[in-house]
Amino acid sequence: MAAPQNKRTVSTLAAVFLAIPLAGCVSIQSPEETARPSASAIPTATASIQGTVTPLPKDPTSTEGSLGSVPKKTNGDSFQLGFEKILEHAQKKKCSQDTEISEDGQILLLVGNCKEISISGTGNMIVADNARSVEISGAGNIVAVKSVRQVDVSGIGNVVAWRSSDTRSTDSGQSNSLGRHALDGVELAF
Repeated sequence: MAAPQNKRTVSTLAAVFLAIPLAGCVSIQSPEETARPSASAIPTATASIQGTVTPLPKDPTSTEGSLGSVPKKTNGDSFQLGFEKILEHAQKKKCSQDTEISEDGQILLLVGNCKEISISGTGNMIVADNARSVEISGAGNIVAVKSVRQVDVSGIGNVVAWRSSDTRSTDSGQSNSLGRHALDGVELAF
């Protein structure tokens, strides 16, 4: 009879030794104790990234600056308000057939005959009167072009606004805002 008792003791000890490393890892609750999560506790995949881009000031040691924003609801034209605010701080850069902007934190007015504008930099603010096409692969750029035929964006978090009514656009990036009212509510920090 001693043999069955030893088997139980060995089985009990084996179960205890196996349970010690798992202590705290498993919890057994009765069905009454298990609560279902509320609808508000279940995460959704529809959240979007919202934010603003603040380019570096021209003098990184400067503490001076102004913050402007384009109101969501305006009595005037939000495109024009944003365009003028960027224009106040912009440096002129001459456009060529293919204008590439790969720098970060530039505030520019593109002057001249802009054919193709390509922006791969980050955190730029750019205004122009016209361009045949604008292509953005960078992130966090704010661009306002009065007249443009084609806009292609593959970057993240860019804002591109235009006035022309016949503009075609494609957005293969993430969290971009494109269109005639894209500047509505955008914070412009200088």
